[in-house]
Order: sequence, then C-alpha cells, then structure tokens
Amino acid sequence: MKNYNKELENNLLEMMKQKEWADKRLLSVEVFICIIAIVILFTLIFVASFVQMEDWLRVTLIALGFILFLAGCFYALRIEQVAGYYECKECGYRYIPTYKAVNLAPHMGRTRYMCCPKCNKKSWQKKKLGKE
Repeated sequence: MKNYNKELENNLLEMMKQKEWADKRLLSVEVFICIIAIVILFTLIFVASFVQMEDWLRVTLIALGFILFLAGCFYALRIEQVAGYYECKECGYRYIPTYKAVNLAPHMGRTRYMCCPKCNKKSWQKKKLGKE
C-alpha cells in the first residue's frame, strides 16, 4: 500500500510538472499570436496607405486588418486566462478567473487588477504557473 501511495504521489508531481510546462508553452504561443496580429495590422495599414487603389478597397483592407488584430487579441487573451493561475495578494488564493473578468480588468503585463472570488477584495494579482 505504501508503494502504491508513493507511486501515485510521483505521478501527481509529474502531472503538475507537465501542466506547468504546457502552460509556459501556451504563454509563449500567446506572445507569438500577438506579434503576428500586430504585424498583419500594420502591414495592411501600410499597404492601404501607400499603394494606389480605390477607396473601397483601402477601407476594406484597413477593416480586415483591425478584424484580424482583434481576433488575435481575443484568442491570446483566452490563452492567458486558461494557462496558469492568478494569485490574490490579500489572501494568497490561486484561481482561474472568468474570461469576462480577465477581459475587463486593467492590467500591466500579466498582472491584473481583479476581485478575488474567495475574499472578495480587489488587488493586483499576478499570473502564476504552478498551483503550489
């Protein structure tokens, strides 16, 4: 029985390490998506500004650039929401917030000003990869 518990504990630790690694990888994909979205936006704006074309085509290119940029941003935000945890500064509780809370919260990098679901206090909460 002790051997079984030890093996189970080792498996759980290995799964936690794998989740941390997957979350790190997801957060790097998030940065890549943001960079690609910005490059597409500026490229389409540049083309629409300096290449001779009809006005309707120019407006279409700029609108397409903004639509692709916003889609990339919302998808990257979804990745940031599900990868890792946010830790409350007040009580130390780690949790995964809702997409709406992440989307509407003011932020500096990956630190967001949100309300903790456990203590109901607002604070600047940092993104953490591990649960422990």
